[in-house]
Amino acid sequence: MMSLLLYGIIADDDELLVVDPTMRLIKAAGLAAIFTVCEAEISREPALVLAFGDQVMRIHQQTTVIPMRYGSVLADEDTVIQHLHEYKVRYQVRLAELDNCEEMGIRITLDLTAEDEVITKPLPVSGHNYLLARKRAYAIPEQAEQQAILINKALAGLYRQHCADLSVFNGQYTYLLSYLVPRIKLPEFCERFNTLAESITDLGFISGPWPPYNFAS
Repeated sequence: MMSLLLYGIIADDDELLVVDPTMRLIKAAGLAAIFTVCEAEISREPALVLAFGDQVMRIHQQTTVIPMRYGSVLADEDTVIQHLHEYKVRYQVRLAELDNCEEMGIRITLDLTAEDEVITKPLPVSGHNYLLARKRAYAIPEQAEQQAILINKALAGLYRQHCADLSVFNGQYTYLLSYLVPRIKLPEFCERFNTLAESITDLGFISGPWPPYNFAS
């Protein structure tokens, strides 16, 4: 049984978009969904996930897109059309917010080793202590919170939206700060962060630009 793997949602008035020959567009409600036909159970092979991300990036470089995470699958074209009609207003608002923007990330590395030792070392641990350890492990250390406040203040006026979340990157816990930055302000955004990083130790490292995954929902 075949399904449709979605790459992203764009406005349907972009006639200059160039996509891979395997991709197709379904248009409805002033929107267009970009997809490929896939097996009902899609593979999670890393190479396929990376290739998916590369295709989303190519679309993003050409037009404003609401990017989908790998694994966003709908049953058939009728289902896609129904989906576009159902979420028309939400998608139109989101496209306006994402217009001509890039996502930039700043990762602050967290040291949660002490908290994890309570759980991983082979010693008796009470249920109460276990829960306290998990709470500490998933809390944002005060230093990271203060750094985030400082960074947000320094970059004020250079981004439309921002969000933050705990994540794991290269096996380390990090506090990921994500920013939706107008393309015209990207050089100043990077310059201002780098200037701040020169004066503060372990402030974090910057990455991007990326398709705006963290602002797509």
